[in-house]
Amino acid sequence: MKKYIAIFLSAIMLLSLTACSSSEKAPKTIDKQESENEVVNENQEETINENEEEAEETEETSEEVNEKEVTLYFVNKKYIETGDESLEKLIPEKRVVKYDEMPIEEAIVRELMKGTEDDSISTVIPSGVELIDVKVSDKTAFVNFKQEGLHGGSLEERFTLDQIIKSLIELESVDKVQFLIDGQKAETLMGHLDISEPLDNIME
Repeated sequence: MKKYIAIFLSAIMLLSLTACSSSEKAPKTIDKQESENEVVNENQEETINENEEEAEETEETSEEVNEKEVTLYFVNKKYIETGDESLEKLIPEKRVVKYDEMPIEEAIVRELMKGTEDDSISTVIPSGVELIDVKVSDKTAFVNFKQEGLHGGSLEERFTLDQIIKSLIELESVDKVQFLIDGQKAETLMGHLDISEPLDNIME
């Protein structure tokens, strides 16, 4: 009988030890899972941060503005005032032009129309003139004006053409300039000089 009691007590002790051992191992498994979850979360956060940085870089790139230093030609005020033929008629001015919303050729003509802050030179393009657009094909720039506002004397017309032609042919993309009125070829811009064909130099 004592032998059976001893065996019974031994079995109970063995079961108790097994239960304790299992309860001790369980927290380790949970700790391991928690550690793995932390690593996954950290990786996800790093991926999100990287994506946010890439999105910011893309946004900054899209906001970049195209600009180019060009040479614009304005009329020498002394020549206008004196008529002295020994003077330079057109004076160059270097300027950085932004052209993100339009071709550089169109941006140049619009800058000429704005004029200059230099008191010794000026634009002779009439303030009432409205530019529709400027397009380039086969190195010919098509400068398209609205009919309204195209009024002026022969000198005003000449310098309007001169300023635009000289400034545009500075570009590698332009060899000639064809002037249009409301999208169509015309004989003259203001009634004095022939513009029916593309022009490749300033007129004397």
